[in-house]
Amino acid sequence: MQPIFTLDARDNVMLEVMQDYLKLSNPVMRRGIQAMHQELVSTLDSKGIIYSKLGRALTPQADRHEAGFVFDTESIKQSFYGYEVAKEILPLLDKRSTHSVLCGDLIGDDQDLIYEILKESLLLSRSFTFVHGSSLYCVYINNLSDSALKRLHTELSKFNAYVGYVPASFNSRAKVYFSLTLVNRYIQIKHRVLMGHEDDRPNSENVNMAGYPFEEYGFEIFSIQSTLYDLFLSYKIERPVFSGYDKDTDMSLTAISNDVRSLGEFEVSIEESKHAYLHSEKSGKLKKAGIEKLSRTSLATLIKAKLKANYIYNLVYNEQHDVIKFNLMIEIPHKGKGYPTRITVALEYIPIKCVLRVITLY
Repeated sequence: MQPIFTLDARDNVMLEVMQDYLKLSNPVMRRGIQAMHQELVSTLDSKGIIYSKLGRALTPQADRHEAGFVFDTESIKQSFYGYEVAKEILPLLDKRSTHSVLCGDLIGDDQDLIYEILKESLLLSRSFTFVHGSSLYCVYINNLSDSALKRLHTELSKFNAYVGYVPASFNSRAKVYFSLTLVNRYIQIKHRVLMGHEDDRPNSENVNMAGYPFEEYGFEIFSIQSTLYDLFLSYKIERPVFSGYDKDTDMSLTAISNDVRSLGEFEVSIEESKHAYLHSEKSGKLKKAGIEKLSRTSLATLIKAKLKANYIYNLVYNEQHDVIKFNLMIEIPHKGKGYPTRITVALEYIPIKCVLRVITLY
């Protein structure tokens, strides 16, 4: 089975409603999810897009930046301000890279909270007066290198509507807010862009549903039916697993296992040989996180404590070895004033024993 980089049952309730309404068992749901994913892979392949090369746009990357670029729509005369912002951003996207792009107005009932979030996180390009969050428009881009982030901020600062960006590489109130507010718009795959289109339109067609001037800036447009796009190509901005959103993890596990249990019931296991391997081969990462002196038990306890701090991704069932595994990104706060250390943990899911076995970390 090909890895499923991400499955979005957090912002998309289709799978949950389908299972509840039709009373489908986990094995039936698993076969259905795998069939839809295979349809996605085949559809992309027919368009010359290789799914296996989309991983860096669909999953969090410990070595890359994420950022929300904020624009004051009151400074844009045209009513289709998303189009005007796209004209500024598209020429700045590196055609050697791959990114997920999300966007949306900074809406919400609690304007004081939105103001506080921006005050604590927004790195200003210019001063502006906060009037209402709905007049601010955000474009969120993941998988950015240091130079790409710097270039975007520097060049966008020449645009009068740009007010600054919010760093979102690490957990923050702003990042959680973005995860609840912004929607996936398109994926940039080097010189191509990919987005969803109506489900009653055949996948043989390619339609610019965003309406942005992609072709003017050298991008080729591709689209697929939104059911497939929303489920498997939506980047989920990292956030803790809030009460009521556990179904997202359950559905992700359903995609690779017939036996789905709450991860809270599991113990994390690190074999002695694995612990020795981590200390010999991953010592730099452990030292950077300040956890190089943790015992095997203490390291396992730390990972278990982080299980509900994020979603799971890179879902794999290895039929040859009968191994079910997934990845989890965890953040270790710096003991001083520095940035947290982000660590990707690969875990084997063993439901019959209620054990998550650490495969590696990086």
